[in-house]
Amino acid sequence: MSNFYYRTESIKKDDIQNLFVGTSLDKEIIDAFKSNSPTILEGSRGTGKSFLMRMAELNLEESFNEERILPVYISFMASTLLHTTDSFQFYNWMLAKIIRETLKALRKKGIAVNSYATSLIIESESNVELIEEKLKNLVTLYESSYKNPAVEVLPNELPDLADLIDAIEEICSENGINRISYFFDEAAHIFRPEQQRQFFTLFRDFKSPYITPNAAVYPGVTHYGDTFEMIHDATFKSIERDIKSEDFLSVMHELVIKQSDEALQKQINSQKELFNTLVLCSGGNPRILLKTIEKSIPLKTQNVENTIRNFYRSDVWSEHTLLGNKYKGHAPIIDWGRTFIEETVIPTLVSRNTERLERSKPESSLYFWIHKDVPKAINEALRLLCYTGIVRKMDSGVKATKSQIGERYELKYGCVLAQESNINTSSSKIYNNLKLDNFLEYGQNSPVYSTLQLGSVFSEEDSVILEALNKQMNEPITILDITEFQKNKLLEFGISTIKELFETNEDDLIKNIRDIGVVRARIIKNAATAEFLEYLSG
Repeated sequence: MSNFYYRTESIKKDDIQNLFVGTSLDKEIIDAFKSNSPTILEGSRGTGKSFLMRMAELNLEESFNEERILPVYISFMASTLLHTTDSFQFYNWMLAKIIRETLKALRKKGIAVNSYATSLIIESESNVELIEEKLKNLVTLYESSYKNPAVEVLPNELPDLADLIDAIEEICSENGINRISYFFDEAAHIFRPEQQRQFFTLFRDFKSPYITPNAAVYPGVTHYGDTFEMIHDATFKSIERDIKSEDFLSVMHELVIKQSDEALQKQINSQKELFNTLVLCSGGNPRILLKTIEKSIPLKTQNVENTIRNFYRSDVWSEHTLLGNKYKGHAPIIDWGRTFIEETVIPTLVSRNTERLERSKPESSLYFWIHKDVPKAINEALRLLCYTGIVRKMDSGVKATKSQIGERYELKYGCVLAQESNINTSSSKIYNNLKLDNFLEYGQNSPVYSTLQLGSVFSEEDSVILEALNKQMNEPITILDITEFQKNKLLEFGISTIKELFETNEDDLIKNIRDIGVVRARIIKNAATAEFLEYLSG
């Protein structure tokens, strides 16, 4: 049976390159990450942002002896757990993680840190190992603060950012390192805009000829703040894949084949049309594609059509609605977005496609257009739909009827196709006749907006975030999007809730779960923790 990897955290480093199948866009993104220009990569959950970061990191590691560029990978996923009395908690936590991971990367390469550099990092300490230990303890204090938000964390020994930059320059000059390339993964979490603004302030300022920052963010929900300007401060890349691109189907086919056993490979190659239908429905999202293939085995017409109906009529919307259940301030916006797409956009697109496919010059559509001056709450609803991947913003400044200007969006292919009575037959007709200039229009004063009456867009307070987090901690681990093998192993150990999982260390898993070794225990822990932290953040 095929053992699919839903998350990069589940893949051993040695296997990442073997599983890589890149489009020209993917290779372009990796090259951007390896360049000396700061790069920000935007993509929905499951599109492969972490995978491409890891690929760039591995490429730099392999060429380190020749190019002398040191990669440092840092995940900010645990930021949801920060709840302390420290008004600069997030900034200080980031700084501690950056220093600690930098020192770890240097130590692994056998690179020395002289006394002048250590004095810039922590003035009172000259022993690098002791500095690492202090930073580890500080990071742990912050990441445990959700248990007791009144806790006082004192980051007294952290350096100023300017001193850290000077220390890095000293280390690089002393050791013949051309620069250090930082990969900030999960850099901007939903519903914590203040954290996001702090991150992008640091991102903008954390630069020198010896430092290149890179970051992965979500579409629609990232707040860059007033001081960060994309055009000046970074190169922007998007990982959203175009289903009409020439190599789309072949690349996605190879991606799945690399993770499939012989039996599934035979099914895929003998049922190419059914497989392509699943690929198109996924919109190029590897995680969604692997999940829907797994649900459709054996690949038969009825299985595939049932999976598409269930997943794109129900599962994708359950995930979207869950955001409103967690964060009550956003619930009206989230619910309106779902109603707008389900009850207005999808039926209208399906009806229009049915009518226009019967013409002598058939055409179909997945697209809709929104006027640039719609109420702010409408834009917020669309941003959250982009975050969950149900729609994607294609372009701005698009002219519609009477030369009005607005933004064009693409609805996920599966959400439209799932409404058809004969899914597999309809798929090729819709796909082959897609026309980009064939889009629905919703003007500045469209009546569909009247059902959303909000004076302003809500920002969640820390107290609301903490309340949601505590509630989610007691949810069963069965809600996590990890493999059945991983769930069963955790249940076998007696871990039944998210809280129990998060508070169990890796060593205990190794000692107490049967038939797994150190590597597999770490993979289970990393995959489950990453999924859990993503679940908490939205």
